[in-house]
Amino acid sequence: MARISDEDIDRVRSATDLVQLASERMELKQRGRLYWGCCPFHGEKTPSFKIDPDTQLWHCFGCGKGGNVFGFVMEADHMEFPDAVRWLADRAHIELHEEGGRQLPRGYKERLRAIMQESAEFYSFALRRNRSDQASAARAYLSGRGMGSAVCKRWGLGFAPGRGALVRHLTKKGFERQELIDSNMALVRQKGQHAGQLSDRFYDRVMFPIHDAQGATIAFGGRVIGPTPPNTGKYINTADTPIFNKRRNMFAFDRAKASITSTGTAVVVEGYTDVIALHEAGITNVVATLGTSLTPEHLRLLRTARPKRIVYLFDGDAAGQKAADRAASFVDLSATAEAGRDYVQLLVAVIPGNQDPAEYVADQGAQAMHEVIDGASSLLRFAIDRRLAPWDLSVPGQRQRALNDVAQLLAPIKGTLESDDYANYVADRLGARFETVQRTFLAAKPLPKNEPRPLPERDARRSREQQPRLEDAPTAPEPALPARPSSETDRLERELLALTVSHPQLAPRLHDAFERTPWSTPAVAYLASLALDLPPEAPTAARVASLEKEVPGVGPYLAAAQLDPEALGGLDASIRRILNRLKVLDLEKQVRSGMEQIKEAEINGKVVDNTLFANVAKLQQELNNLRNASSS
Repeated sequence: MARISDEDIDRVRSATDLVQLASERMELKQRGRLYWGCCPFHGEKTPSFKIDPDTQLWHCFGCGKGGNVFGFVMEADHMEFPDAVRWLADRAHIELHEEGGRQLPRGYKERLRAIMQESAEFYSFALRRNRSDQASAARAYLSGRGMGSAVCKRWGLGFAPGRGALVRHLTKKGFERQELIDSNMALVRQKGQHAGQLSDRFYDRVMFPIHDAQGATIAFGGRVIGPTPPNTGKYINTADTPIFNKRRNMFAFDRAKASITSTGTAVVVEGYTDVIALHEAGITNVVATLGTSLTPEHLRLLRTARPKRIVYLFDGDAAGQKAADRAASFVDLSATAEAGRDYVQLLVAVIPGNQDPAEYVADQGAQAMHEVIDGASSLLRFAIDRRLAPWDLSVPGQRQRALNDVAQLLAPIKGTLESDDYANYVADRLGARFETVQRTFLAAKPLPKNEPRPLPERDARRSREQQPRLEDAPTAPEPALPARPSSETDRLERELLALTVSHPQLAPRLHDAFERTPWSTPAVAYLASLALDLPPEAPTAARVASLEKEVPGVGPYLAAAQLDPEALGGLDASIRRILNRLKVLDLEKQVRSGMEQIKEAEINGKVVDNTLFANVAKLQQELNNLRNASSS
């Protein structure tokens, strides 16, 4: 798997302002040096979400989440770290050079995007002007599906004549042979007298341009006109390229995302023509997969538009119902109430009469289609009924096998309220006791998949905190740094280290104090040693970034600090107070430990060593002196 270089990660981080990025998704107000707002990751009315523009770190004191700009995108858009880097790189117009595989020169992806745009215009012109019998058949097909010239123009539909026409056109435009191959718009002939020459990837097909979330053409889907050629399908799509991955993109998401956000509902169908028909009927929150079954990556893409409901709208035939089964296999904890603000209802609606969406909306109208969508039911309930249907529930052995089958389906959400609700439902269907069904659910393991199931959200967050870098990142000694303060000592340590990172001029004066400080964990001690050696001339955000390469979880850890040195008499006074308080807390801990040893010895009838008495008394005197000095 390709790895994004550390240099590119640093470039993306430096090019992204966290305040500006967050302001695109939430309202922020500046208070002093910091920016505050209501956390976008959990419901709250009083702002507890802060951004430090100097460190480029964010933290919510309500839910405890925090981190850097990459962590913000990962949390907001349900992305893994590499995908967040790539998304921010695209936003900042930065070309990434991923390690492993063939290296692409700077600007190469822009060249590929230019090829796709030029191809889209070529196909669109061919649909309008080409006079061949195949082009006429393409126009007739589209017209028969209710897509006249105006609709074709709005959606950029086209016709691929093939026979090298596109290759010749793109070559005249200055694009090179390897670029045409890498964009998958041309193939190298393998046989015959023309072996080694390029031929068009698509020919004699109606062309549907596929766009990224920003609306740029990145791929095509082509539908054959007439009989399906041997060794191919009715539809073929652009293969994966450096700018396109069919598992991560959806047809018309760029058009639908605003409507998904405003309506709170995303509708997923299977065909390009279904999407177009529904959009043209005024139902604009509709997208389609790209020749694949629904994937976890598709769900993550949809969730970037913040829907509350995702409705899978399938044909009523067997293929459509199998697609619904497939969709149910990706249910995870984000589909339960435990996900909080991340909760998304996963629903299914089956179109009556074995019609596809385009046929149904043409026959019954938009209002009838709205009623089908609004009447969508639980995807899991649908899948449970499908799994129970083949079994004879009057036969005890088959009832047990049916229960085991359903339990595997629900294993990813076991232990949740939804799981208990479904346990009640299954118990009623089987005529079994609720406790028996619940026990089976809790013991079940998920069904094996050919594709990895997305991490349950709480496990995904833990993974992100413990491994914020790409592959082979160095780690600090265990335990890793906690994101949320767990004690007064923990809070003071992170305040002290946050001040040290933000004010590198302190480092020379803090070496001796840090050596004497009894740090709570090896990870914190390791971070303290690194903080003293940071380059003072670098910006604060750059110093934080260098620490993130060494210590897991350092972003959320430092972001939780909230000390205002000016409010406590200045920087030096704040440092002295923290160091003194840490020493007090450590002495109190040692005194308590000594007293417990004395008490345990007395309870067991043992003679207490005078040395232990003397040591506890000495510690207590030191503690009293320190307290008196702090209060004076």
